[in-house]
Amino acid sequence: MALDASIALGPETAYGTTATALDGYEGKGDSWKTTREFMESVGFRSGLQTARADRRRIVDMGGEGEIECDVLDAGATTLLTSAFDRRDTKTVGKTSVHTFTSAPTGNGKSFTAEMVRPKASGGVVAFRHVGCTATTVEFSQEVGNPLSVKVGFDFQTVTHGAAPLAPTYPAAAFPYDWTAGLVELKRPGASAYTALDVTKWSISSELGLKTDRRFVRQNPLKKIPARAAVPTYEGSIEAEFDDATLALYEDFIAGAVLSARITYTGATKASDGKPSAFSIEAPAIQFTGDSPEASIDELTTMELPFRILDPGTMDALKVIYTEPTPAAPTG
Repeated sequence: MALDASIALGPETAYGTTATALDGYEGKGDSWKTTREFMESVGFRSGLQTARADRRRIVDMGGEGEIECDVLDAGATTLLTSAFDRRDTKTVGKTSVHTFTSAPTGNGKSFTAEMVRPKASGGVVAFRHVGCTATTVEFSQEVGNPLSVKVGFDFQTVTHGAAPLAPTYPAAAFPYDWTAGLVELKRPGASAYTALDVTKWSISSELGLKTDRRFVRQNPLKKIPARAAVPTYEGSIEAEFDDATLALYEDFIAGAVLSARITYTGATKASDGKPSAFSIEAPAIQFTGDSPEASIDELTTMELPFRILDPGTMDALKVIYTEPTPAAPTG
């Protein structure tokens, strides 16, 4: 029955207006949950046993959910668009090059996410979440696993029972497996990046949105979330403790600011032979810990969490996603 489940995402023309076209994603779980609050009135009353049935009212508070999936080398544009402040798309030969970056203001975009759930009695029910805005995003990978992305959403409301919208999937796509990745760092004063052998890494962001924008306006539904706090971008790398990571430990102790770059070459090729690609760039990172850790039965390892900072002269965080045309942008 789980084979009948699906998750899809599509851009809205206005906050809370159902999207007409959805891109399908191969989700790893179902976390889309609605929230309801009950308002009740209780006061002195003769013979009162508990709160009266006619003194309670249910209020639609929207809800939260996330899309967690492997990053495929085609078809991820809409999901990445939802998670970043800014997107620029260019056609280069037979490929579409999408550049996603952080920015001083949010993207102001909303999306519809449809979670189709199978019933034990047969058939499916489509739950349509409108007014979805991304609040968090995390990329991660470790040896043995594909590159994965997890985008957390706040949504305005959800309905169910309508016929599912048909999602669009890429004709062919491959995950970015760990063998195709390269992590590079540039230390203070260095003129070039140096590759670092890591066993796992992650980069995440908290977008600083106020999601409970409700008003006394004869409408219980929230308005579109708006940025109310400084976004936070963080990450972590894990590696064996050796001469290279000893130098990074010393950078941590000194509070040095480094640059980080993670790149992948995909398996899908455009008709002109150019391969798909994925990269993450953070020109200013600062390690926040930790010390090496010895073990009785393993090599000494080093985990280095870090903050991504605003370098002042360029984007704090950039993702470049190259996919073959005709994967036209839908976000």
